Amino acid sequence: MNPKSENKLIKYEIRQAIKLYMNEKFLRCVKKVNPNVDSKSIVDRATRKPIEQVLMALDDLDEHNLDQVQQFVDTHLHEPGIEIIRAELTDWVEEPRFLKHINSEELRHFCTALNRVWLDLYKKLDMSKLEQECVTSHLPMRYPFIVPGGRFIEIYYWDTYWTIEGLLVCGMIDTVRQMIENFIFFIKKFGFIPNGSRIYYLNRSQPPYFAQMVMRYYDYCMNCDQLSPEAKQQVEDFVLTDAYKCILIEYRYWTRQKSVEILIDKRTKRKFKFSRYTVNTNMARPESYFEDMHTASECKTEAERQKMYCDITAAAESGYDFSSRWFKDPMNMSTIQTTDLIPVDLNAVLYKNELILSSLSEAKGDDLKAKLFKRLAIKRRYAINKLLWSKENYCWADYNLKTGRLTDHFYTSNLAPLWFDMRPPSGVRASDIIAKHRGVFDSYDGGVPVSLLKTTQQWDFNNVWAPNQHSYIMMLLKHEPRMALKLARKFFNTVYYGWKRTGMIYEKYDVHVPGERGAGGEYDVQTGFGWTNGVIFSLIEIFKDDILVPVAF
Repeated sequence: MNPKSENKLIKYEIRQAIKLYMNEKFLRCVKKVNPNVDSKSIVDRATRKPIEQVLMALDDLDEHNLDQVQQFVDTHLHEPGIEIIRAELTDWVEEPRFLKHINSEELRHFCTALNRVWLDLYKKLDMSKLEQECVTSHLPMRYPFIVPGGRFIEIYYWDTYWTIEGLLVCGMIDTVRQMIENFIFFIKKFGFIPNGSRIYYLNRSQPPYFAQMVMRYYDYCMNCDQLSPEAKQQVEDFVLTDAYKCILIEYRYWTRQKSVEILIDKRTKRKFKFSRYTVNTNMARPESYFEDMHTASECKTEAERQKMYCDITAAAESGYDFSSRWFKDPMNMSTIQTTDLIPVDLNAVLYKNELILSSLSEAKGDDLKAKLFKRLAIKRRYAINKLLWSKENYCWADYNLKTGRLTDHFYTSNLAPLWFDMRPPSGVRASDIIAKHRGVFDSYDGGVPVSLLKTTQQWDFNNVWAPNQHSYIMMLLKHEPRMALKLARKFFNTVYYGWKRTGMIYEKYDVHVPGERGAGGEYDVQTGFGWTNGVIFSLIEIFKDDILVPVAF
């Protein structure tokens, strides 16, 4: 099939699948036959029958007749995930090369066990199990992929950056290339990378780490003594053509479709277009349909309800779903206001992406574009420091478009500009900012909490998450190396303790008790776990045996 015909077929299949998986009657019916089922599992079920037959049966269904509903589910739907199977890794080895630099047998044993987890997380689509014209909510993929684990049996956008960190430590260049190629496929098809590889994620993205994924892969390959000059040239050609074009497409998506212009200097009337998380939707998230309906149950008007659905989905786009960071009242999710906020970390990521585009443009020999993106980065840095810097709290913060004020509470994102080497406002040193907030790094045994507010949300106290720990540790390495090692040991220990006790790697951990899994949020804590594995491998590569401190079990 030629590319044009293939593209038409993909679009048609997606349109047909949307008619089912975004259908509120369908969501209600499947829930009725199993009230305790995870909402996500409802929309992760491929059809047993051709989609037209399923839609006709759904249309004729009396949703109040439980026997009819049960028969509909049994006849027309597979169990969740039947079309996603384990794939075979071609570049996996039992003892990666980095282990040569690890002396501790205890640490080597842990690394080999962690390395084997990749085998369980590597998946592919197997449509042979579905009859012709049946549909799945999973998006088409070019290559197999690493999933986070647990209920998350598809690829997720920003998770993949930290997964890639770990894969590269294990020398799995081909797998990393496949992950990047899958995202290039998405960008070419949709103009952006969806939150995850599901149809119900097509109305939102996640923090735009694609450019950093590409650069991490590029830098690794260029410095890899296992690659021939010809192989390195092939990587460079790929990065400076296909990958570069897609970084640029995604950059325009975030700066044109998700930006708002704000006055940052009243005297000079200078304005700047900041990016924010925002989506176009008028319904609850299909994968969390009933949870969202409950949150919106007290809305008095349809306009209020639709605004809330937009804010909930935008918070999911942020990756921080959910956190008091997005709420007017930190203890009440129904006060969510995500689309009213300018997130400091999102704009810091885009600052980094502008520097990457400048660097890649220079490598391509395009000096004009290199200078353009350098200027754009400088302008963004100025705007971030002008609008989002809090003198009172000596850090950055999110800006509320409605109130014209910065948010008050401390979140890990408040120091995000330092993650990406952004220079603070004039007269302020990065080391002074770190010193001011040293208590956040020193006070807890399990790592740095995502916030200092104890709520029922998973992206709040008292949870620690792998991506935040990695970002902080990489930041501290440049300013406070001893503090970086201390934090790395804390997080390593909490993951290692947990693994020693349960044999599991979790998506989040408790800040107080090393090894204890985290809590809160819409679902039970998940195991696997892609980005935790990636971060631990990255930290072991950096600190080697120094990361392991004596532990008594």
